Amino acid sequence: MKLFLSILLFITLTAFVNSCSKSGNRLREGTIELKLSDCEKGNIEGDDLKLCFEAVVGDSRCPANAVCVWQGAATASFSFTKNGDTHRFNLSTIAMKPNYSKDTVIAGYKIEFINLSPYPGTVSTPVPDDQIKAELKITKQ
Repeated sequence: MKLFLSILLFITLTAFVNSCSKSGNRLREGTIELKLSDCEKGNIEGDDLKLCFEAVVGDSRCPANAVCVWQGAATASFSFTKNGDTHRFNLSTIAMKPNYSKDTVIAGYKIEFINLSPYPGTVSTPVPDDQIKAELKITKQ
């Protein structure tokens, strides 16, 4: 009886551990959030993918506690790898040609920059890298 319970417990724990989401392996279609210098890996319809948040290139967004003439924009650099082929690109929180692009299509995937947080004026500066997050939306075309 003890052997049976031990085996049952082992199987249950193994199933539980394997069902947990592993950090860095959650890339999927839809909205995702990446911390600065972090990557997400995943597999969509047989494509091995990796999306990385490389750096904040600039952030001219109007602070929350200010009145501004222009809303400003946050621009960040990313890398996207599909089946071993890596593409580097910049995206902004607004779309205004020729300097600001909010989305791009790479290797059959549309990647859209939704938001960069925290928003200026909502926290004290400087913000630690592990608190800077980019929200993106990825869609297979």
